[in-house]
Amino acid sequence: MRSPLIAIAILSVTSAVSYGADLPRPIPYKAYTPYEKVRDWTGFYAGVNLGGGFANTNSDFSSGGTGFASASNNLTGFIAGGQLGYNWQSGPAVFGVEADFQYSGQKGSIVAPPCPAAVCGVATSASYSQSIPWFGTARARIGYAADGWMLYATGGYAYADLKSDAVATAGATTAAASQTQFRNGWTIGAGAEMMLGNNWSARVEYLYLDFGTVSSAWVLPGIPTVNAETRLYDNVVRAGVNYRF
Repeated sequence: MRSPLIAIAILSVTSAVSYGADLPRPIPYKAYTPYEKVRDWTGFYAGVNLGGGFANTNSDFSSGGTGFASASNNLTGFIAGGQLGYNWQSGPAVFGVEADFQYSGQKGSIVAPPCPAAVCGVATSASYSQSIPWFGTARARIGYAADGWMLYATGGYAYADLKSDAVATAGATTAAASQTQFRNGWTIGAGAEMMLGNNWSARVEYLYLDFGTVSSAWVLPGIPTVNAETRLYDNVVRAGVNYRF
């Protein structure tokens, strides 16, 4: 009796081993980690922007060394332009440089306070029309980046073209003249930028631009020379898109 029992036991073990060998092997366990898309701001970019400018000129007028009036002129209008730059990211910190050039529709007009006869020799009145046809900046940027967003501060050099047209009247004489000044200054501002798909990003930005004070002389035929000390500053708000290479 033992021989048949031993044979049955051996057959059972062999069958179990054979069946176990046919089972699929278990998949090795791997801890789940959420997918995280790599977001990096490093590299060159170029883009376009559109917005508005709110500039102001403050002028002090004098004739023959004697001041006689002050006036303020508001220059408002849309702006449009382009920018290009480079970013370098280290951890959440982003450092960069950027240059932009803007077409500007900012303009405004004022009637200047009259120059009395005691100062100008004859009572003189004038009206001024001023505009900023274009301006640009070259700036450094420093930002903090997280989750596809970047907040940044920026500042550097600014330049602009200020055009002024004047019409003056002294007694029975009326004359017109124009001046164009290239203005140098500085700018500071801040912005926020968000990554979009396919290397695109969108941003909003505010800049304050200060072009200091410049002296000019208005020499019109038959009218006493009027000197002006004019300070120009601007506030710019704009939105734009960039393509990152």
